[in-house]
Amino acid sequence: MDWTSAQNLLALGANVITLPERTRYGERVVEPEALPHTHDLGLRSEPNLELLDSLFPDLIVLHPELDMLRPELNAIAPAILFDPDANDDPQRIDRLTNARIKLERLAGKIARPSAFSSYMNAYEAGISEAAARLRDYDGRAVYIVTLLDTRRALVFGKNSLFQSLFDQFSIENAWDGPTSFYGHATITIDALAQQPHARLLSVGRESRLLLQTALRSPVIASLPYVRENRAVAIDDVLFYGGLPSARRFARLASFALTETTAP
Repeated sequence: MDWTSAQNLLALGANVITLPERTRYGERVVEPEALPHTHDLGLRSEPNLELLDSLFPDLIVLHPELDMLRPELNAIAPAILFDPDANDDPQRIDRLTNARIKLERLAGKIARPSAFSSYMNAYEAGISEAAARLRDYDGRAVYIVTLLDTRRALVFGKNSLFQSLFDQFSIENAWDGPTSFYGHATITIDALAQQPHARLLSVGRESRLLLQTALRSPVIASLPYVRENRAVAIDDVLFYGGLPSARRFARLASFALTETTAP
């Protein structure tokens, strides 16, 4: 019923027969790729429950934000909640550990514990490969941003999925200001001048295009990391997607920050 659930189910090799906004999923989430026979369920905010009913699903997985639909969904098939960011542990744990716990629980609910073990092997191998690429990184702090337009950006800092990975790679996040539950804040681009010796990592294809325009503005062009070609860009990563998103970000960011080409 949502991209995060679909992404994590696909990571476990589940037969996801439908998900919302399939074309945009392919553009914004990308990995794991939707199956060829996957139906488009309509808008995330207005799912087509008639279509869902006609597909005779065995199980429906949804984010807690859609919990109000559960009475209707349970009439179609058993419906369960999934949120890799929900922290129900009495002792606070980091976002990546929490995502692993939730993915393992999801694997148990769909009776695929071996798929979880296989995925974790692939995930850990991917993180190790990214860490190896970043071993010779020059140590500069990094601003992680998604541009909203040529004046504003989402900047990712503490408590973000991206920050959790940076902590593993011993890379300092250049943004130390306040952030939301998902670890981001909306700022004007001039706020990215606080650490002039940092790098800039732009996340998302639309953000990459906006960055090209923004770089031509006198204010942005004057920033040291722009003048010295320390601004790089990667394709889209869902910043609240749990381990599949973390694995994708680690791969793309490690290639971009070391200025090597991803295969």
